[in-house]
Amino acid sequence: MNPPRGGRAPSRFVRGRGRGGGAYRPYFYFRRNGRVIPAAHRGGSEADQGAAPSAATVRPRGWNNSRGKRVSNTPLDCSFLRPEYYVAPEDGAQVRSLLVDNPRAYPGWRLYFPREDYVPQSELAARIIAVEAFFQRNPDDYTVKKIRKCGCIIFPASCHESDEQLKLAWPTMLEDMRNKPLRTLSIIGLAIHTVLVNDSLDAAEEAKTAAQPVLTTIRKFVPPNEYTSKLYVRPQDFAPVELMSSIVHSRVDTLFVVRGIVSSVGEPSYHLAWHAFRCTRCQTEQTLRQLGNYAPRPYHCLKPQCTVKDNFLALRSSPYTRLLARQIIRLEESSISLLTDYDSALPGELDIELRHDLIDVVHAGQEIVVTGVLKLRELCDNKEGATSTTAGNDLQVYLRAFNVQDASQVQREFSKFDMEAISMINAEANNFKLLVHSLAPEVHGHEMAKAACLLSLLGGSSDGAINVLLVGDPGIGKSTVLTQCAQTTERGAYINGKRCVQSLKQLGLTFSGRNKRVMDAGALLMANSRGHCIVDGVDKLASKQSLLQQCMQGGQLNLPLPGCFSYFDAQPSIVACANPQRGQYDQSRYLVQNIRITASLLKEFHLVYVLLDTPSRARDISLTEHVRALHAGAKKRARIAARFALKAKQNESVSEETKAANVTNLTEDIKDGILEQKLDYDLDKRLEHKPLKADELDLLPPILMKKFIAYARQNAKPELSYDAANEIKWYFEDLCNNSEAENEKSQFGLGTRCVANLSVVHGQFQARD
Repeated sequence: MNPPRGGRAPSRFVRGRGRGGGAYRPYFYFRRNGRVIPAAHRGGSEADQGAAPSAATVRPRGWNNSRGKRVSNTPLDCSFLRPEYYVAPEDGAQVRSLLVDNPRAYPGWRLYFPREDYVPQSELAARIIAVEAFFQRNPDDYTVKKIRKCGCIIFPASCHESDEQLKLAWPTMLEDMRNKPLRTLSIIGLAIHTVLVNDSLDAAEEAKTAAQPVLTTIRKFVPPNEYTSKLYVRPQDFAPVELMSSIVHSRVDTLFVVRGIVSSVGEPSYHLAWHAFRCTRCQTEQTLRQLGNYAPRPYHCLKPQCTVKDNFLALRSSPYTRLLARQIIRLEESSISLLTDYDSALPGELDIELRHDLIDVVHAGQEIVVTGVLKLRELCDNKEGATSTTAGNDLQVYLRAFNVQDASQVQREFSKFDMEAISMINAEANNFKLLVHSLAPEVHGHEMAKAACLLSLLGGSSDGAINVLLVGDPGIGKSTVLTQCAQTTERGAYINGKRCVQSLKQLGLTFSGRNKRVMDAGALLMANSRGHCIVDGVDKLASKQSLLQQCMQGGQLNLPLPGCFSYFDAQPSIVACANPQRGQYDQSRYLVQNIRITASLLKEFHLVYVLLDTPSRARDISLTEHVRALHAGAKKRARIAARFALKAKQNESVSEETKAANVTNLTEDIKDGILEQKLDYDLDKRLEHKPLKADELDLLPPILMKKFIAYARQNAKPELSYDAANEIKWYFEDLCNNSEAENEKSQFGLGTRCVANLSVVHGQFQARD
């Protein structure tokens, strides 16, 4: 049936079947976000309201069934225009308005359980009493003033394990926190809320008693009672850190912990979530959920005996009037159990929703550990043409954060098998040689360059970064070494200079989004705080070399903003490579003339290696045998197991006689004030591996190398002795006092000489676990 003819403009309310045919639609319906929502009518007797009327008999009041026209003297029932009759199904399931009828024992019940009524002798009430008693037994650990000021409380899992009474009253607390985190946190929040309310009542009673006039008529001012707002519980250590790949549909609404680096930070948004009103007749308080830009007001009192439909007083200072502050950040996963192939894939990312006091507690490039609950949201809420079928499929998972911890205060966890593998590597006689050859085993014959990259991965603390530059002929394996370094580093970022436009945007700080309000952390900021920034093709980043030099010199990244100046601390270790300008390295020219890198930027690299593809019969034979051994398959496991037997660690880099002689000679030279280098140790020859020998190395997989490097950086605290420090100091003084010609000649092999002379004092290097 077509709508009645007239001059009125069309509206969202449609009567009859749509023009052009199509699927069946109700007689009265609305269109909202592409959905067809029927308009329910309250006509007929009470007995007929329970049954579902047919489409032919449903007519609104005021319409004549015989002619289809409206009778002038019949009022039209517009009750179907109320929100509860035409809202979308997902909005109708939410609580839109509720009556504040808190029980006497718990004044903040409706703040935490809006849909559930209080039952005194239930299991829920017993758990609330148990948690309330726990807070009362530990007044020193939980200060009332501090909790009231910050509005949140940190609740670690050790509280449940250390308190026997709480374990007896609530034995399944850990399981409930993992499977039902929202309900468990509501119980804990209501318990501490009750403790704060009782404390404020006791303080008000004491102040009232002290303010009574005893011998004078002067009256003291008694401040009114402060309303206790909703408190938020921050759980900690209730679940282990998991991978983003383990997120499935069954994990929705469960506790999830993830570790990663903040790659994007959005702008905080604020809106009114709940608004409280008071009835002017019965003084009953009720609160309404505020959705969208329209601010609804109550159209009737929720108390059954009251019939007021207007003149409600808006309460701004009520605890049930809540302002929702939220912020969206994006987290890039950083796990030691995951290897990322940067050529074909990107690290996993997850959106994190921060609320209330968690807003602006993190910054771009910070590594954090987030504890929260997994939720789903639709991606096509604002699409007009989306139907209910397509809208239900376009869902995105995000994490609503409960607690945010700095990753520097949370140690990484290693399994039992990881510790056994690390112990076997540590028990190896020449473990440094094993690690060097396990780093990019496809590249053969450049052990010194790989050793420098490995030392940079093991070191690179916040006090001082270790920057390495590899220069050489194309096709020699520089990109392979850098890709392996990006995979095995504990925290890092990878930039491919061959993709010039994309790399320029990914290096520094940028702003994205529709209004340019989302801050994206670049690779230099993602690798901050003991991280490594891998730059493949630094010579191709001509316009960003100044930004790279600023980060390497000052350890800061400027943030250009209109009208102000700001900066971020960025101290990553740079491992880069560059190709010669003419396609092949020209040994007759200086290093600066061979590559497109400024001299000021070249000075910031601590170790520079020139990798040349020189023809050599011995090297070609060794390379052939290396390729054959690499593709020959797995070696015999019996011999490998025998080599990895746990035993006392012995280092073959320097023999015991050499160590004793070196210490004796060094002590005498220190007394005389003269240091002469009497022994020369060729580290390149000791690291060289000949596959023709019987003692073949069992190379380590990249995932095991990543875990070994992470464990060494977390637990090993190396210290240099006084003699070793003086050896390095005098060597560099002697290097600086050389002539300019010698310095120019030694410019190519500076990194080789540094590492070789460091091996002289290897026997005096003390490691403390």
